[in-house]
Amino acid sequence: MIGCGPSGAIASQNAAKKGVKVAIIEEHPYVGLPEHCAGLISTTGFRRLNINVPKECILNRVKGATFYSPQGATFSVSRRNTQAYVVNRPLLDQYLASLAQKENVSLFTGTKVLSVKMGEIKILKVSQKKEQHFKTKVIIDAEGVRGKFVREMGLAAVSRGIIPGVQIEVKNAQVNPEEVEIFLGNKVAPGFFAWIIPTGENTARVGLGAHHHALKYLEKFIKNHPIASKKLLHAVPVKKFGGSIILSGPIPKTYTDGFLVVGDAAGQVKPTTGGGVIMGGLCAQIAGEVAAEAVNEKNVSGGRLSAYQKKWKKLLSREFNSMLLARKILNRMEDRTLDRLFETLTREEFHTVIEEVGDMDFESGVIRKILLKPSLSISILLNFLASVIPIKKKTGKNIQ
Repeated sequence: MIGCGPSGAIASQNAAKKGVKVAIIEEHPYVGLPEHCAGLISTTGFRRLNINVPKECILNRVKGATFYSPQGATFSVSRRNTQAYVVNRPLLDQYLASLAQKENVSLFTGTKVLSVKMGEIKILKVSQKKEQHFKTKVIIDAEGVRGKFVREMGLAAVSRGIIPGVQIEVKNAQVNPEEVEIFLGNKVAPGFFAWIIPTGENTARVGLGAHHHALKYLEKFIKNHPIASKKLLHAVPVKKFGGSIILSGPIPKTYTDGFLVVGDAAGQVKPTTGGGVIMGGLCAQIAGEVAAEAVNEKNVSGGRLSAYQKKWKKLLSREFNSMLLARKILNRMEDRTLDRLFETLTREEFHTVIEEVGDMDFESGVIRKILLKPSLSISILLNFLASVIPIKKKTGKNIQ
């Protein structure tokens, strides 16, 4: 196993449960560091993964969210029960690693894989204080977004739809501890959105993703946004970190002879929000089981390991396709179109639909409801077409 993020730990645990010997090679000295994630993870997702999150990993519990249009119109959804945990990601990652170790998985930290040699026995050349070699029947690659070994194995790594994200933890913020706030608009966060995620009564994570200059957009958001700046007027920065947000969906092929790809390395991330813990974890469970079965059967060919892709696609392809469509539509929308969409959602009281059928991870149900609602779908379609079809001037030149 290359990498001990959530996907790597979950895949390792599931493989070890089937009686095979598993080792995780983690390049960083400590599991979970450096930190990259916003740390908002659904409670239903944890239940799907059958993970009981320890209290010490949970910083806050949220019940709903408010979305802000570019002009400040709001759309809110909320439920009585906790919908998501705001977690301490390093502690969560370390907990997941400990679950793998309880299944006799060996964990090597501060150890970087330098190369992978494929043969009947796979050899991983690693760097620690001294060079070491690991022989293995199957490699599961959970190295993250860089995808070095994905490319070396002849697969198409994630290369498009990656945007930078940056986040600052603050104290003395004026926030509702039970509500996440999402801010849309091309002037706020082009290509994505900004967020305020409460970590407590007056503490929060404030961040955004953008096609370019993410830190500059975040600084502008904190200082100048007509709504957010008031909430953050007296906020004091505590910690800053960032990472890459994957919005392109899964790579075309996630297996080859003796090799599987999971998590961020496979693009198994929600294109709508950039969240990957649950989707990657569900795929990792399948990867661990398929890899172990293949080893036990002494058949680790690509044909045998293709069962992994067939299974995760059966479970999640509709979700990824729906979210990709939603992301493409959102990326094409001008701010005025977003404002009109908010007006329609409010007028139609669509928050009740989301509260009834909404799911933070399996979003296809809500997306279909929106697109099949005539008052919404017609407006979205017309504005989407207007944004992608060039308009001709009388001079015959095209303008966007």
